[in-house]
Amino acid sequence: MESPPPPSTPDETPDGTPDGSPPPDPGYTDEQATDTPTEQTTEIEEVTTALQGEKERAPEELASAVDTLISIVSAVETPETLAQDRQGVIESAENLASALAVISDPNTPRELKEELTAIVQQVTSTLEVVHGPRVPSESRSMLILVVKRTTSTLDLICDSKTPQKLRGMLIGIVKDTNYALERSPETRNGSTRSPNSNESRAPAQDAEIRMLLGSSSAIVSDRRTPTGEREKLADVTQQVSSLLRKATDPGTSQEERSEARKELDERTARMKDQQEESASAQERPEESLGKAAAVCTSAIFESTPESTLMRGMKRLVPAEWEDEGVKDFWKAQERSNDQLDVLAQLRNNEHSHAPFEVAPLITELAELVPHDKLFGSLGPSALSCEQTASYLDEEFGITVGTWLTKGGM
Repeated sequence: MESPPPPSTPDETPDGTPDGSPPPDPGYTDEQATDTPTEQTTEIEEVTTALQGEKERAPEELASAVDTLISIVSAVETPETLAQDRQGVIESAENLASALAVISDPNTPRELKEELTAIVQQVTSTLEVVHGPRVPSESRSMLILVVKRTTSTLDLICDSKTPQKLRGMLIGIVKDTNYALERSPETRNGSTRSPNSNESRAPAQDAEIRMLLGSSSAIVSDRRTPTGEREKLADVTQQVSSLLRKATDPGTSQEERSEARKELDERTARMKDQQEESASAQERPEESLGKAAAVCTSAIFESTPESTLMRGMKRLVPAEWEDEGVKDFWKAQERSNDQLDVLAQLRNNEHSHAPFEVAPLITELAELVPHDKLFGSLGPSALSCEQTASYLDEEFGITVGTWLTKGGM
């Protein structure tokens, strides 16, 4: 297998940095090859300090939850933790720290304080469960991603300008989704089989719906989503999250769970359509090919199981990665319009990066995530994938899977 050709050596800028290349990443120096990336270490220190500060001001009933949250953040600093999982926990903790600050604010209405207190306790419990040793690695990554995306709505929930109706829907989405996460087969018995359902497709259906709920949360929380579109998506998403909660609640009857599942199909289809409609209504500046491709690639790395990524990218990885094996494709950074710098964690826990040509990388990834799954998997980042596909089609005549085909057919 041939590794990708090395990047050309362009003219250097006055400071000695090759023109068009990204600045050196401090998390990937040779001296720190097997450590946690420096950027993540810094983020962990910052969020831990924030949580410790908020613990001093938070109500007594939250002390235990904040201690648990600090322990979870500390635990993901080990080199063995997937960089993707670590980032998900960090960002979830940051979102919860912001909620804690609002809880401690004497000007926050009592009802909102109570709702936020319940959310902090519940999400912390969910993180503790999904980060547990019994949860399969790929399932853990997807569950943490959903937690991160649902907690991203806390910014809107805490905003005093958010309409009460929208806030109520967002609170329901966070609570219902985290309830379903904690009761998923993966967290209960380390399996993808559902012990409480005779419907053979239920576990796979639930996993897909959890991901869709997370993507809806990401689109809703994106400040570029127009107000009307945000409210429409929040409405149908709250309907889906409520039905999923009912379908996974062992306290409901088998008949009630079956009825909920029947309705889930229709509501989920509506939610998927609304996701694309709401995200596509955003006004976004046109990105360069390299920037769009980097955003798109990073989103696919984040939301696609590693085994699937490894199969899809097998022909593209450099020889040194192939010999060691990739544990986690983490993210991509723009090098130029033709190349991305792909950051990965190898199986020996070394963090490495290498240049990848944009066109072959994107066309391979498009085979893994067809258009009909684009917005449901990637949320608003799907727009960058469509932008990338447009560039490749218009400038190079390269067809990128089904990304420019409505409905993915």
